[in-house]
Amino acid sequence: MDQVKIGAFIAQLRRERDWTQEELGERLGVTNKTVSRWENGNYMPGIELLALMGREFDVSLNELLEGRRLDNEAEFRAAADKNLASAMESRLDRFWKWMERYGAYAAVIFLLCCIIGVLSAVLYYNRIAYPYDALPVGTWGTAYTHFADDLTKYGEYIVLDRDGRYYRYRQFEPLEQGLWEAWDPSIIRVTVGGKHRDVVIKRSILYASNEEGVLEEFRRLSDVPSFINVSPEEFEK
Repeated sequence: MDQVKIGAFIAQLRRERDWTQEELGERLGVTNKTVSRWENGNYMPGIELLALMGREFDVSLNELLEGRRLDNEAEFRAAADKNLASAMESRLDRFWKWMERYGAYAAVIFLLCCIIGVLSAVLYYNRIAYPYDALPVGTWGTAYTHFADDLTKYGEYIVLDRDGRYYRYRQFEPLEQGLWEAWDPSIIRVTVGGKHRDVVIKRSILYASNEEGVLEEFRRLSDVPSFINVSPEEFEK
């Protein structure tokens, strides 16, 4: 069945009777917008409405489904056979016919939707299973020399671990311990002793204030939490 052809035939029959879309809609119990959708080929009336429409226009159901007047018995029989076969056609058959007509665009869009759906699901479940993998877990340090090329040549360190714990220390000297959480890809909130403060991360640099409130730069040293000459247990003392 050609939906556009059927719509054009409905419009032709309506104009032959000099009816407006609203008048036809009143006779069929639908709105003029629905009639407009039929005539534009955007929507297909149901079989009961087609039967009612046939009585209003004095045409057969087969003629409406063909989208034209049938002039002889042979055409009626051919149309009846065709429409019966179409009615018995499985949903899968209709799907493949639709794919033949719109296949290229539909297949591409369907494939893209599947890829996006799979990637979204993977990212969602990965974030639930490993909530800190995409976050700034690791060790950061402030260099007291411009040529610091190993972990022992830094003055102060910040450690962010996978369990959301925050540590700040100098060698042999624990400074503070607390918790951290990501607020944004570039901002984390640190909580120490019930007090909150924000830490900003730009590329490989972490910006955090010291005890005097002065902003200091911490360079990313490792993706692994590292403790040099101190241990996490010492922060508990």
